Amino acid sequence: MTHTAISSILTLIALLAFSAALLAPNKGQSTFMQLAAFSVGTIATVYWIWSREWGLGLPTALLASVLATEIAFGLILLRSREALKLGSLLGPYLLVTCLLVLWADAVRGTEAAEPDISGWLGAHISAAVLSYGFVTIGAIASLGIIMRERALKRRTRGRLTDRLPSIAVAETTEIIGLTAAEIILGIGIIFGIAAEYTTTGAFFHITHKSLFSVAAFVVIGGLLILHLRTGLRGRLAARIGLSAYLLVSLGYPGVKFVGDILLS
Repeated sequence: MTHTAISSILTLIALLAFSAALLAPNKGQSTFMQLAAFSVGTIATVYWIWSREWGLGLPTALLASVLATEIAFGLILLRSREALKLGSLLGPYLLVTCLLVLWADAVRGTEAAEPDISGWLGAHISAAVLSYGFVTIGAIASLGIIMRERALKRRTRGRLTDRLPSIAVAETTEIIGLTAAEIILGIGIIFGIAAEYTTTGAFFHITHKSLFSVAAFVVIGGLLILHLRTGLRGRLAARIGLSAYLLVSLGYPGVKFVGDILLS
């Protein structure tokens, strides 16, 4: 069995354990299991990325987004341990994304080798991927807010909603994730402009990816401004956060999916 296969299996098992940790009857045990599974999953994802051949296709984009999301979540956990409760939503998302990596690998076959890239372009890609990770965390927190508010409104309880963080914690996590995403995305756009200028002499080239990225930057910035000035929060803010995630997804893995799967 190859290193890539071993690392992918380890990642899937760890993320499955991370997702299922909410089933643990003891709260302390659940927290320990989630932290352990998340740590193992992150290490296994790094090993998976290191062992596979990098290319320009959808599998690489999806796997890079998984690692970026794990890094973003890990950084947020350093500030708020309560955010770990979002693992009951984040775990299944990461697990499904990893399964999509395997599916895309099987459908697409061997990826085209990644060409030499300039320093500016490398910085742009790194910033774009990391910002996607923070946007994803913001979107997961937004989903948690919507589920919590709906349960409170209907006066219903469930094992999943009960294990989610409080609305206040989820809102804080959402704002932290989107603020980090906005800063990194803005830096990434600047790097992208620099890369475009050094390559073509033009400052901006209109593509689907660039348009979606700029749109996401505007939407996230608008949400953060409204939050600061009016205290916007709750379901409306959560829906705007999910919209930002959709825009970034369309601009990053979405474009790869259309080019690699639908048009291939």
